[in-house]
Amino acid sequence: MRRKDLFYLLIALCFLSTLDSGALAEEKYPTKEIKMIFPAPPGGFQDIAFRLISENLEKILGVRMIITHQTGSGGAAGTHYLVKSKPDGYTLGCISSAHLILLPATLPNVPYKYSDLDPLCKFASSPTVVFCKGDAPWKTLEELVADARKRPGEITYGATTNSISHLQMEGFLKDAGINMLHVPLSAVGQTITRILGGNLDIGVGALTPVVTQLKAGTLRALFLATQERVSIFPQIPTLDEKGYRKPLIILHSGFYAPVGVAKSTRETLEKAFEKTIKDPGLKKRLEEEGTILEHAPSEVFAKEIQEEYDRVTKFIRSAGPRK
Repeated sequence: MRRKDLFYLLIALCFLSTLDSGALAEEKYPTKEIKMIFPAPPGGFQDIAFRLISENLEKILGVRMIITHQTGSGGAAGTHYLVKSKPDGYTLGCISSAHLILLPATLPNVPYKYSDLDPLCKFASSPTVVFCKGDAPWKTLEELVADARKRPGEITYGATTNSISHLQMEGFLKDAGINMLHVPLSAVGQTITRILGGNLDIGVGALTPVVTQLKAGTLRALFLATQERVSIFPQIPTLDEKGYRKPLIILHSGFYAPVGVAKSTRETLEKAFEKTIKDPGLKKRLEEEGTILEHAPSEVFAKEIQEEYDRVTKFIRSAGPRK
């Protein structure tokens, strides 16, 4: 073999070796802990749900999951932090529909769009529940509606401002043709405290944080703003079966990455999330907490996000003031 031919052969072998090394480096993901961003304070439904599945997820991936609560601006701060993070697979987010869909749809200055994050999969949802104190005069949805018609604007309800619960309650009030006074709060925990203290009439929020009080009887659920009853409280009716509109948007949570994560890294994460979420032992544990465990792969989840965003923006544009 001529010296020139040998020289080109060595160059080609070096090039192929470099490609092989790069492929092996990609296959090794993950090699260090993964930071999971939560835009909401601890104690919410997605925080409770993730803590129950994180142990299994860590076993599958072989690394620790570090929970980081990046709160502020109603969830926009943490979500925007994830949007701007390096797309290397080591900073992910557990983001709810309230933060990714509702905020950009309702507030003009939110610095991101729902399409600015890469949805890896959907993993859980929590129905919105409307509740009152255990000894309150209303035992049914019908009794609450009848009383509100007699006393327009006098019954108070608490809901986190610009939340899914807030939107769903306003939609219900418009459909029912009644008026209640909204008391803006920052978290469902505040709502529960005020109702138990007798300073608020009605509460609206995710079911998960209210489960303990409902079981104890200190709070009473009047209805669920969802399409189906839940197994943990089969006696609670839904708005759908009472003849009201179906929810515009459901409080759900998914796993997201900054746009641009490598394909092999993305596939590793998707497989790990799917295996974790489909573990049959977790389903019952989460249902007992008022959370519905459900897996929707990336493409299906992305379509659901877009449809919900379109419904919310259409409702916001068409909704006039309540009478």
